[in-house]
Parts: sequence; structure tokens; C-alpha cells
Amino acid sequence: MTEGPRFPAGQSTTLLHSMHLHSVSFMPLLLAFGATALIAGLLVHTRDWHLHLTGDHPEAGPQKIHTEATPRIGGVAVLAGLLAGLAALYLAAPAALRIQLDAIHPGGLVAGLLPLFALGLVEDIRKSVSVRLRLGVAVIAGALAYGLAGVRVPALGLPVIDDLILGLPLISLMAPLLFTLLAVAGMVHAMNIVDGLNGLLAGITLLILGVLAAVSASFQETALMLLALTGMAATAGFAVFNFPRGRLFCGDAGAYLIGYLIAVIVILLVQRQPAISPWFALAVVIHPVTETLYSAWRRLRQGLSPTHPDARHMHSLWAANLQQRSDETGRPVWLGVNAGASWRTQAMAGLPVLLAASLPTRALALQCLCVAYVVAFIAIVRLLERPVYSVAASAFLSDDIR
Repeated sequence: MTEGPRFPAGQSTTLLHSMHLHSVSFMPLLLAFGATALIAGLLVHTRDWHLHLTGDHPEAGPQKIHTEATPRIGGVAVLAGLLAGLAALYLAAPAALRIQLDAIHPGGLVAGLLPLFALGLVEDIRKSVSVRLRLGVAVIAGALAYGLAGVRVPALGLPVIDDLILGLPLISLMAPLLFTLLAVAGMVHAMNIVDGLNGLLAGITLLILGVLAAVSASFQETALMLLALTGMAATAGFAVFNFPRGRLFCGDAGAYLIGYLIAVIVILLVQRQPAISPWFALAVVIHPVTETLYSAWRRLRQGLSPTHPDARHMHSLWAANLQQRSDETGRPVWLGVNAGASWRTQAMAGLPVLLAASLPTRALALQCLCVAYVVAFIAIVRLLERPVYSVAASAFLSDDIR
């Protein structure tokens, strides 16, 4: 009789645990992907029934780069897939894994998400929710995550400033809450801003959640890893209908959901693992954060409100340049202008995320990475701001011609 391979006791236990975890998590992830794809497909194929309510029309605003009315309630499919996957994961989990899942308070996390998602869905249908109300509900979502799930940003990762703030009795008590509200509300808004091209939001989300899942796994944060993987599966199910052709848009509700999910995972990861630098949290989301802050600065410089919608984001400029080049050369852009600008922006946004994956504990290197990306972002945007555009290219940038 041939004897099977022998493993040391610890290695054998780890191997068995890994195999069991794989078997437990695979079906819920498949369910998350399948449920999202199924509902997304239904929304696309029944569009004639609901497009008058859910349609995103090209002439509806300066940030619209598509050419035909498209349903913008893909967030419904993403939420359904995410909740289905998490429910199946929790029900299939053995006792030890369920304890880890309970430790991140999934009920509290969902409680923070639902009002934010509901408001986004109202905006996707009515298109009349004020910026102030959106910001207020995002702050409430952060407060619920703070109070019900223990999602907290205790410090900024800047020793001098942290010592100053935390050294003041009253402010030190309020600082973690204020930091958390700013982080959650800011991330929700930032992911909504980058949702401007086919596959752009989905692609950036898959990159960020993939890195968060990998780093969580390396620090034995199994619950956070599975939460990130479930988010990836749901996002991938939606992406099938969003890239390269945008047959369904994520909408505000979907962007808010994704922004909230990323925010709570990265905050919990840094909070639960003190060895991970807070700068890792910034590095993995540096593109949407930089896009948001740079856009606010650009608008203020023009005498506008920092929340005034426009079409001068990096992805919009890239689309205009591709259209200009196509007009000049007579050659079509591979995958089309929209998808072509999307994958180029994703490649740019993905570089710091992938680099941060190998540097989660190295604060100085992460700080340099963040600064380098901001400099590169500004340089590329300036290069893309060409002084002359064809009429077709200008349509991607004008507040009047869409």
C-alpha cells in the first residue's frame, strides 16, 4: 500500500483549513456573481418597460459620454448579488469562520449601507436629490458604520498632527468619529466621480478590492478577505453588461454602495492590523481621491462650487484626446473611444494600487507613492488638456455640447 505524503502537524492543519475555506467560499462567490449577472441581464432585456424611469440620457448633464439612453440602476443588481453572496457565505460558514464574520459586525455594516443606497436609487430614478442631502446621508452612513460596526479611523498616520490632535482632551474624543465620517463620505463621493466611462468604476473597484482581499489574506483577516472577494464577484457580474459596451450603468446607488464597501473594508483592515500603515489605505484609493480633490480645486479656481458638475476629469480628457486623434488620423479607436479611454484610465489608476499591495507596512514608501501619483496625475491631466479639439472631441468636454 502506498502511503500518502506526510505533513508537519501545523502545516497539515493550515492546509486542511485552506481547503475547507476554499470549499466554503467558492459557492457563495459564484452565487454573488450569478445573482448580479442574472438581475443585470433582466434589467437590460426589460429596459423598454422601465427606461422612462431609469434611463440615463446623453443630454442629461455635462458628464454624460454615452450616446443613447441607458438604464442606470445596475446598483440594484450589485446589491442583490452582494447580499446573496454574503448570506450564503454566513450560512455555509463553520463555527470558527462565523465567529470571524461576526467580529466585523456585518449587520451593522449593512445598516449603514441601506439608507445611502436608497438615496442613490432615488437619485437614479428622480434625478433631483440635492448635493447637500447626498452628503448628509453619506455622513449618516459613516456614523452608522462607526456606531454599529465599530468602523473607526483613530489617527491620520501623521505623527506630529496626530499627537497634536490626540493630545487635546475634547478633540481627541471626537477625532476618530470625525475622521471616519470624512473617510466614508469622501470615498462614497469619490467613487461616484470616477463612474464616468464604460467599465471604469467596475475596473477600478476590482483592482482595489482584489488588493484588499490579498492583503487581508496575508494578515489572516479572513472575514475582510471574504467580504472583499464577495464585492469583487458582485462587481464582476455587473461588469459583464458594462464593458466594453455600456448596456447598463451602475448609477449613483451602485457607486455609493461600492464607495462605502471599499471605505469600511480598508478602515477595518488598518484598524484591526496596527502594523498596516494608514497610508496604505490612502494609497489604494489614491486615484479617486486625487480626482475628487483636483476637480474641487479646479472648480474653485474657476469661481464655481466645488461640487459643480463638469466634464474635465482625467477620463473625460482622455476620451476627448482619443476622439481628436481618431479625427486626425481617420483610424478608429480600439474598443471605441469610451472603452478606450476607460482602460487607459484604469491602467493609470491601477499602478499605485498594485504597488501598495507589496508595501502595506512601509509608511514612508507609501507616502512617496501617494505623492508621486499626485504629481503624475497632474502632469498627465495637463498634457491631456490640449488647446485644440475637433467638434466631436469637444463634445466630451463641453458643458453645453454633450
